Amino acid sequence: MSFKAKEKIAALLKEQKYDEIANMVLENKGNIRALRRLLHEPGTLLCWRAIEAMGVVAQRLAEQNPEAVRVILRNLLWTINEESGGIGWTAPECIGEIVYRRPDLFGDYASIIIFYADEDMLRRGVIWAAGRIAQARPDLVARYVPTLAAHLDDPDPVVRGYTLRLLGTMGEKLDIKRYAHLLEDRSTVPVYENGQLHETTVAELAGQLVQATTA
Repeated sequence: MSFKAKEKIAALLKEQKYDEIANMVLENKGNIRALRRLLHEPGTLLCWRAIEAMGVVAQRLAEQNPEAVRVILRNLLWTINEESGGIGWTAPECIGEIVYRRPDLFGDYASIIIFYADEDMLRRGVIWAAGRIAQARPDLVARYVPTLAAHLDDPDPVVRGYTLRLLGTMGEKLDIKRYAHLLEDRSTVPVYENGQLHETTVAELAGQLVQATTA
């Protein structure tokens, strides 16, 4: 991986030119490493766009070589296993984005990544990934909703927020008797949508869920 490639990809991410990044990877598969280097700053706008770009790259690559994408998915999973010697902070989000782009080819990875919801350090990413996959194929997530919904009690407000978004995507209702307190929860939640990163609150997300399911 060259420093020049990383800098070029970073510049393209800032302009949301994901197809040009995909072209770089298709021309030289080694450029995927440059893109992955930009995933190491979780929570930043650049990192979120790198996650989105990974999905576009995988989508394009799958047209020519689906197995190459499965290699990427396996490598992402490896980074979140203890044996790898590290932690793949953004691996769940990347896997979720790839499955979202081509659920017909990689839908089997939905259940694999959701399995990691029990891991405290990965939970935010796993819940986000489940919600992203649900936008394309809710059937891949449906059986896990009762288990994932329990994370409305999570001490991490971001997990609570992402769980509310997941339930909204799935058309689920909020148990007001049990979770009325969430409507008063002003904890902030970062949300990446349409190429932009903005902040909302648990209360706002809970309110949106209530409105959507009572309309």
